[in-house]
Amino acid sequence: MAAAVLLMSLFPAVAPAQTSATVQVTGGSWYWMEQVGTVEPPAGTPAPPVAPPGALPTPDVPAGDFPVSVVGGRPDKESFLQLDTSSIPQGSAVSSLVLTLHEDSAGGNVSASSATIEARAVTGYMAGGAQGAPWANRPSYDTTGPAAPGKRAPDGTWTFELGPIAALWASGQLQNSGLAVVPATPQQGQAYEVVWFGPGGAKAPTVAGNFTPPAPGTPAAAAAGIESAPTDQSVGPVSITPDTSGAGLTTTGSPSVGSAPASASPTGPAASSQAPAPVRTIESSHRAPPWGFYLAIVAVIALIGASTLSLGDLGEPEPERQGGVLRTLERRTQEVRQP
Repeated sequence: MAAAVLLMSLFPAVAPAQTSATVQVTGGSWYWMEQVGTVEPPAGTPAPPVAPPGALPTPDVPAGDFPVSVVGGRPDKESFLQLDTSSIPQGSAVSSLVLTLHEDSAGGNVSASSATIEARAVTGYMAGGAQGAPWANRPSYDTTGPAAPGKRAPDGTWTFELGPIAALWASGQLQNSGLAVVPATPQQGQAYEVVWFGPGGAKAPTVAGNFTPPAPGTPAAAAAGIESAPTDQSVGPVSITPDTSGAGLTTTGSPSVGSAPASASPTGPAASSQAPAPVRTIESSHRAPPWGFYLAIVAVIALIGASTLSLGDLGEPEPERQGGVLRTLERRTQEVRQP
Protein backbone atom coordinates (compact mmCIF):
# COMPACT_ATOMS: atom_id res chain seq x y z
CA MET A 1 0.00 0.00 0.00
CA ALA A 2 2.83 2.37 0.81
CA ALA A 3 4.36 1.64 -2.60
CA ALA A 4 1.04 2.46 -4.29
CA VAL A 5 0.75 5.78 -2.45
CA LEU A 6 4.32 6.64 -3.45
CA LEU A 7 3.65 5.82 -7.10
CA MET A 8 0.45 7.86 -7.12
CA SER A 9 2.27 10.85 -5.63
CA LEU A 10 5.08 10.60 -8.18
CA PHE A 11 2.82 9.81 -11.15
CA PRO A 12 -0.65 11.29 -10.47
CA ALA A 13 -3.53 9.77 -12.46
CA VAL A 14 -4.52 11.74 -15.52
CA ALA A 15 -8.18 12.80 -15.43
CA PRO A 16 -10.23 11.55 -18.39
CA ALA A 17 -10.55 14.14 -21.14
CA GLN A 18 -13.89 15.50 -22.25
CA THR A 19 -15.33 13.61 -25.19
CA SER A 20 -17.83 14.66 -27.85
CA ALA A 21 -21.03 12.65 -28.15
CA THR A 22 -23.43 12.09 -31.03
CA VAL A 23 -26.82 10.59 -30.16
CA GLN A 24 -29.18 9.20 -32.76
CA VAL A 25 -32.92 9.93 -32.85
CA THR A 26 -34.17 6.51 -33.89
CA GLY A 27 -37.91 7.19 -34.03
CA GLY A 28 -40.88 8.21 -31.96
CA SER A 29 -44.62 8.78 -31.87
CA TRP A 30 -47.03 11.67 -31.52
CA TYR A 31 -50.50 11.89 -30.03
CA TRP A 32 -53.56 14.02 -30.77
CA MET A 33 -56.30 15.21 -28.44
CA GLU A 34 -59.07 14.96 -31.09
CA GLN A 35 -58.18 11.46 -32.15
CA VAL A 36 -60.88 8.99 -31.20
CA GLY A 37 -59.61 5.81 -29.60
CA THR A 38 -61.14 2.36 -29.49
CA VAL A 39 -63.05 1.93 -26.25
CA GLU A 40 -62.95 -1.61 -24.86
CA PRO A 41 -66.30 -2.76 -23.43
CA PRO A 42 -66.42 -3.68 -19.74
CA ALA A 43 -65.77 -7.30 -18.79
CA GLY A 44 -68.78 -9.48 -19.49
CA THR A 45 -70.37 -6.93 -21.83
CA PRO A 46 -70.82 -7.97 -25.46
CA ALA A 47 -69.05 -5.97 -28.12
CA PRO A 48 -71.07 -3.24 -29.81
CA PRO A 49 -72.72 -4.28 -33.05
CA VAL A 50 -71.18 -1.39 -34.98
CA ALA A 51 -67.49 -0.82 -35.74
CA PRO A 52 -65.65 1.94 -33.85
CA PRO A 53 -65.13 5.23 -35.68
CA GLY A 54 -62.13 5.46 -37.95
CA ALA A 55 -59.09 7.59 -37.28
CA LEU A 56 -59.22 11.26 -38.21
CA PRO A 57 -56.83 12.39 -40.95
CA THR A 58 -54.00 14.78 -40.06
CA PRO A 59 -53.30 16.83 -43.20
CA ASP A 60 -51.43 19.46 -41.16
CA VAL A 61 -48.69 16.98 -40.14
CA PRO A 62 -46.78 15.29 -43.00
CA ALA A 63 -45.95 11.61 -42.56
CA GLY A 64 -42.88 11.09 -40.42
CA ASP A 65 -43.00 14.58 -38.86
CA PHE A 66 -43.50 15.46 -35.19
CA PRO A 67 -45.86 18.23 -34.04
CA VAL A 68 -46.63 20.11 -30.82
CA SER A 69 -49.71 22.28 -30.61
CA VAL A 70 -51.95 24.15 -28.17
CA VAL A 71 -55.62 25.00 -28.83
CA GLY A 72 -57.54 27.35 -26.55
CA GLY A 73 -54.82 27.25 -23.90
CA ARG A 74 -54.86 23.44 -23.73
CA PRO A 75 -52.32 20.92 -25.17
CA ASP A 76 -53.60 19.42 -28.42
CA LYS A 77 -50.60 17.55 -29.90
CA GLU A 78 -47.50 16.16 -28.19
CA SER A 79 -44.49 14.31 -29.62
CA PHE A 80 -42.26 11.66 -28.06
CA LEU A 81 -38.80 10.86 -29.43
CA GLN A 82 -36.66 7.77 -29.00
CA LEU A 83 -32.92 8.48 -28.42
CA ASP A 84 -30.06 6.01 -28.57
CA THR A 85 -27.62 7.20 -25.85
CA SER A 86 -25.41 4.11 -25.87
CA SER A 87 -22.47 6.26 -27.01
CA ILE A 88 -22.37 7.82 -23.51
CA PRO A 89 -20.94 5.32 -20.97
CA GLN A 90 -22.79 4.79 -17.73
CA GLY A 91 -21.31 6.94 -14.97
CA SER A 92 -20.19 9.75 -17.29
CA ALA A 93 -20.55 13.42 -16.40
CA VAL A 94 -22.63 15.02 -19.16
CA SER A 95 -21.81 18.71 -19.58
CA SER A 96 -23.97 19.39 -22.64
CA LEU A 97 -26.31 17.53 -24.98
CA VAL A 98 -28.32 19.62 -27.45
CA LEU A 99 -31.33 18.41 -29.45
CA THR A 100 -31.83 20.33 -32.70
CA LEU A 101 -35.14 20.24 -34.59
CA HIS A 102 -36.03 21.95 -37.87
CA GLU A 103 -39.51 23.19 -38.80
CA ASP A 104 -41.10 21.63 -41.89
CA SER A 105 -42.65 24.36 -43.98
CA ALA A 106 -45.04 21.77 -45.43
CA GLY A 107 -46.64 21.33 -42.01
CA GLY A 108 -49.35 23.43 -40.42
CA ASN A 109 -47.08 25.81 -38.50
CA VAL A 110 -49.12 28.48 -36.72
CA SER A 111 -47.66 31.23 -34.48
CA ALA A 112 -44.45 29.21 -34.12
CA SER A 113 -42.49 32.26 -32.97
CA SER A 114 -44.70 32.62 -29.87
CA ALA A 115 -44.82 28.93 -29.01
CA THR A 116 -43.54 27.80 -25.60
CA ILE A 117 -42.27 24.21 -25.82
CA GLU A 118 -40.03 22.12 -23.57
CA ALA A 119 -38.52 18.64 -23.49
CA ARG A 120 -38.87 16.25 -20.55
CA ALA A 121 -37.79 12.69 -19.77
CA VAL A 122 -40.27 9.91 -20.51
CA THR A 123 -40.96 7.66 -17.52
CA GLY A 124 -43.52 5.26 -19.02
CA TYR A 125 -43.42 2.75 -21.84
CA MET A 126 -43.35 4.20 -25.34
CA ALA A 127 -43.73 2.43 -28.65
CA GLY A 128 -42.49 4.11 -31.81
CA GLY A 129 -44.26 4.57 -35.12
CA ALA A 130 -47.60 6.00 -33.95
CA GLN A 131 -48.86 9.10 -35.79
CA GLY A 132 -51.85 10.97 -34.47
CA ALA A 133 -52.51 8.23 -31.88
CA PRO A 134 -55.27 8.67 -29.27
CA TRP A 135 -54.41 11.10 -26.50
CA ALA A 136 -55.05 8.54 -23.76
CA ASN A 137 -52.34 6.26 -25.16
CA ARG A 138 -49.46 8.72 -24.74
CA PRO A 139 -46.74 7.64 -22.27
CA SER A 140 -46.20 9.36 -18.95
CA TYR A 141 -43.26 11.74 -18.50
CA ASP A 142 -41.43 13.46 -15.67
CA THR A 143 -43.18 16.69 -14.64
CA THR A 144 -41.06 17.48 -11.55
CA GLY A 145 -37.51 16.85 -12.78
CA PRO A 146 -35.35 19.00 -15.05
CA ALA A 147 -36.92 20.42 -18.21
CA ALA A 148 -35.20 21.59 -21.38
CA PRO A 149 -36.87 24.78 -22.69
CA GLY A 150 -36.92 25.08 -26.47
CA LYS A 151 -35.25 28.07 -28.13
CA ARG A 152 -36.35 29.05 -31.63
CA ALA A 153 -34.11 30.76 -34.18
CA PRO A 154 -35.55 32.98 -36.93
CA ASP A 155 -34.87 30.27 -39.53
CA GLY A 156 -37.20 27.85 -37.73
CA THR A 157 -34.44 25.88 -35.96
CA TRP A 158 -35.20 24.79 -32.40
CA THR A 159 -32.61 23.76 -29.80
CA PHE A 160 -33.15 22.00 -26.47
CA GLU A 161 -30.37 21.65 -23.91
CA LEU A 162 -30.80 18.07 -22.64
CA GLY A 163 -27.68 18.07 -20.40
CA PRO A 164 -29.54 17.87 -17.04
CA ILE A 165 -31.82 15.11 -18.36
CA ALA A 166 -28.94 13.16 -19.92
CA ALA A 167 -27.06 13.45 -16.63
CA LEU A 168 -29.87 11.53 -14.92
CA TRP A 169 -29.67 8.86 -17.62
CA ALA A 170 -25.87 8.55 -17.33
CA SER A 171 -25.93 8.37 -13.53
CA GLY A 172 -28.58 5.65 -13.51
CA GLN A 173 -31.08 7.76 -11.57
CA LEU A 174 -33.46 7.61 -14.52
CA GLN A 175 -33.81 5.12 -17.34
CA ASN A 176 -33.71 6.45 -20.88
CA SER A 177 -37.26 5.63 -22.00
CA GLY A 178 -37.43 8.50 -24.45
CA LEU A 179 -37.97 12.23 -24.61
CA ALA A 180 -41.29 14.08 -24.45
CA VAL A 181 -41.56 17.32 -26.47
CA VAL A 182 -44.61 19.03 -25.00
CA PRO A 183 -46.16 22.47 -24.42
CA ALA A 184 -44.63 24.36 -21.49
CA THR A 185 -47.51 25.58 -19.30
CA PRO A 186 -49.79 27.00 -21.97
CA GLN A 187 -51.33 30.38 -21.26
CA GLN A 188 -55.10 30.89 -21.24
CA GLY A 189 -56.37 31.37 -24.78
CA GLN A 190 -52.96 30.56 -26.29
CA ALA A 191 -52.89 28.79 -29.67
CA TYR A 192 -49.97 27.60 -31.81
CA GLU A 193 -48.66 24.63 -33.76
CA VAL A 194 -45.08 23.68 -34.63
CA VAL A 195 -44.24 20.79 -36.97
CA TRP A 196 -40.66 19.45 -37.23
CA PHE A 197 -38.97 17.07 -39.63
CA GLY A 198 -38.63 13.51 -38.34
CA PRO A 199 -35.60 11.16 -38.62
CA GLY A 200 -36.35 10.45 -42.27
CA GLY A 201 -37.00 14.06 -43.28
CA ALA A 202 -34.92 16.53 -45.27
CA LYS A 203 -33.52 18.02 -42.04
CA ALA A 204 -33.48 15.17 -39.57
CA PRO A 205 -33.16 15.83 -35.83
CA THR A 206 -29.64 15.84 -34.41
CA VAL A 207 -28.35 15.40 -30.86
CA ALA A 208 -24.75 16.29 -29.99
CA GLY A 209 -22.79 17.39 -26.95
CA ASN A 210 -19.90 16.65 -24.62
CA PHE A 211 -19.33 14.37 -21.67
CA THR A 212 -16.50 13.17 -19.44
CA PRO A 213 -16.25 9.38 -19.05
CA PRO A 214 -15.78 7.88 -15.58
CA ALA A 215 -12.23 7.79 -14.25
CA PRO A 216 -10.44 4.43 -14.65
CA GLY A 217 -10.45 2.31 -11.53
CA THR A 218 -13.81 3.55 -10.23
CA PRO A 219 -16.86 1.29 -9.85
CA ALA A 220 -18.60 3.28 -12.54
CA ALA A 221 -15.77 2.60 -14.96
CA ALA A 222 -15.85 -1.09 -14.17
CA ALA A 223 -19.57 -1.19 -14.78
CA ALA A 224 -19.04 0.56 -18.08
CA GLY A 225 -16.29 -1.88 -19.10
CA ILE A 226 -13.53 0.73 -19.06
CA GLU A 227 -10.26 -1.06 -18.31
CA SER A 228 -7.51 0.48 -16.23
CA ALA A 229 -3.96 -0.48 -15.34
CA PRO A 230 -3.35 -1.53 -11.74
CA THR A 231 -2.01 1.23 -9.52
CA ASP A 232 -0.33 -0.99 -6.95
CA GLN A 233 2.94 -2.33 -8.37
CA SER A 234 4.34 -3.54 -5.04
CA VAL A 235 5.58 -7.11 -4.66
CA GLY A 236 3.37 -9.43 -2.69
CA PRO A 237 4.36 -11.87 0.07
CA VAL A 238 7.79 -13.45 -0.44
CA SER A 239 8.24 -17.21 -0.26
CA ILE A 240 11.74 -18.68 0.23
CA THR A 241 12.53 -21.94 -1.57
CA PRO A 242 15.76 -23.99 -1.39
CA ASP A 243 18.23 -23.57 -4.23
CA THR A 244 19.58 -27.00 -5.25
CA SER A 245 22.22 -25.45 -7.51
CA GLY A 246 24.33 -24.50 -4.49
CA ALA A 247 24.06 -20.76 -5.20
CA GLY A 248 22.19 -20.06 -1.99
CA LEU A 249 18.51 -19.28 -1.44
CA THR A 250 16.15 -17.69 -3.95
CA THR A 251 13.16 -15.54 -2.98
CA THR A 252 10.39 -15.12 -5.52
CA GLY A 253 7.63 -12.50 -5.19
CA SER A 254 4.17 -13.97 -5.55
CA PRO A 255 1.65 -12.06 -7.73
CA SER A 256 -0.79 -9.72 -6.01
CA VAL A 257 -4.47 -10.63 -5.62
CA GLY A 258 -6.50 -9.95 -8.75
CA SER A 259 -3.62 -10.07 -11.18
CA ALA A 260 -4.24 -11.46 -14.65
CA PRO A 261 -3.34 -15.11 -15.36
CA ALA A 262 -0.02 -15.82 -17.01
CA SER A 263 -1.56 -17.39 -20.12
CA ALA A 264 -4.62 -16.44 -22.14
CA SER A 265 -7.43 -18.77 -23.15
CA PRO A 266 -6.80 -20.47 -26.54
CA THR A 267 -10.10 -19.11 -27.88
CA GLY A 268 -9.94 -15.67 -26.28
CA PRO A 269 -7.94 -12.63 -27.30
CA ALA A 270 -4.24 -12.59 -26.71
CA ALA A 271 -3.40 -11.57 -23.19
CA SER A 272 -0.95 -8.81 -22.52
CA SER A 273 2.52 -9.94 -21.50
CA GLN A 274 3.46 -9.64 -17.87
CA ALA A 275 6.86 -8.74 -16.53
CA PRO A 276 8.41 -11.54 -14.44
CA ALA A 277 8.21 -11.15 -10.72
CA PRO A 278 11.35 -9.68 -9.19
CA VAL A 279 13.81 -12.33 -8.01
CA ARG A 280 16.35 -11.75 -5.31
CA THR A 281 19.19 -14.15 -4.60
CA ILE A 282 20.50 -14.34 -1.08
CA GLU A 283 24.18 -15.41 -1.27
CA SER A 284 25.43 -17.49 1.68
CA SER A 285 28.53 -15.99 3.38
CA HIS A 286 31.23 -17.80 5.46
CA ARG A 287 32.63 -15.82 8.35
CA ALA A 288 35.86 -16.74 10.22
CA PRO A 289 35.27 -18.21 13.72
CA PRO A 290 35.76 -15.74 16.56
CA TRP A 291 39.09 -15.65 18.51
CA GLY A 292 37.41 -17.27 21.51
CA PHE A 293 36.99 -20.43 19.44
CA TYR A 294 40.76 -20.78 19.04
CA LEU A 295 41.31 -19.98 22.72
CA ALA A 296 38.97 -22.79 23.67
CA ILE A 297 40.89 -25.22 21.46
CA VAL A 298 44.20 -24.26 23.15
CA ALA A 299 42.63 -24.76 26.60
CA VAL A 300 41.38 -28.23 25.64
CA ILE A 301 44.85 -29.23 24.34
CA ALA A 302 46.50 -28.04 27.56
CA LEU A 303 44.03 -29.98 29.66
CA ILE A 304 44.70 -33.14 27.68
CA GLY A 305 48.48 -32.71 28.10
CA ALA A 306 48.20 -32.25 31.88
CA SER A 307 46.07 -35.36 32.22
CA THR A 308 48.62 -37.35 30.20
CA LEU A 309 51.41 -36.44 32.62
CA SER A 310 49.40 -37.58 35.62
CA LEU A 311 48.22 -40.88 34.12
CA GLY A 312 50.13 -44.05 33.22
CA ASP A 313 50.43 -45.80 29.95
CA LEU A 314 47.18 -47.69 30.57
CA GLY A 315 45.47 -44.66 31.88
CA GLU A 316 45.63 -45.75 35.55
CA PRO A 317 47.46 -43.79 38.29
CA GLU A 318 51.07 -44.99 38.84
CA PRO A 319 52.08 -46.17 42.36
CA GLU A 320 54.07 -43.86 44.49
CA ARG A 321 57.84 -44.02 43.77
CA GLN A 322 59.04 -42.18 46.81
CA GLY A 323 62.09 -44.11 48.35
CA GLY A 324 62.13 -46.80 45.74
CA VAL A 325 65.79 -46.28 44.66
CA LEU A 326 67.24 -46.54 48.22
CA ARG A 327 65.47 -49.83 48.92
CA THR A 328 66.81 -51.29 45.71
CA LEU A 329 70.41 -50.32 46.58
CA GLU A 330 70.12 -51.81 50.14
CA ARG A 331 68.77 -55.07 48.74
CA ARG A 332 71.66 -55.43 46.32
CA THR A 333 74.22 -54.59 49.04
CA GLN A 334 72.86 -57.36 51.30
CA GLU A 335 73.02 -59.83 48.43
CA VAL A 336 76.73 -59.01 47.90
CA ARG A 337 77.57 -59.39 51.58
CA GLN A 338 76.02 -62.77 52.00
CA PRO A 339 78.41 -65.69 51.30
